[in-house]
Amino acid sequence: CHTQQYHQLLLSPLPQKNKATMLSRITVSALVVSLVLAVAEGFVAPGAQNGVLARQTTTQRHVFGGNKKPKEDLSFIESRDMTREEMMNLNKKNEDIMNMELGMMTAFSLVISLPMLYLCWVAFFSE
Repeated sequence: CHTQQYHQLLLSPLPQKNKATMLSRITVSALVVSLVLAVAEGFVAPGAQNGVLARQTTTQRHVFGGNKKPKEDLSFIESRDMTREEMMNLNKKNEDIMNMELGMMTAFSLVISLPMLYLCWVAFFSE
């Protein structure tokens, strides 16, 4: 019984659609396809012609280091090892700076989270 109804449903002709609806669907489909093709051109290599990449077989000398820059003279820079006191002073200064930054980041995060803390307070302690 159910199989006969199923076959009748499958074999019954589909209702005819309005020509305007079909035309609008075709128009929308054509617009979507053209838009997809236009966007897809952005992903094609610029030298691609007929599906084959144009290859450049000649190389320039400067590509492989033929035109090297002259070495910069850094002899005017004086360098020496730091003494233990200088190292301790630098470490103390860096530690102070890092602690200040940590405090400022903590304060900033608390200021940013104040509205959320207020909303939680109102939600839990209001009647």
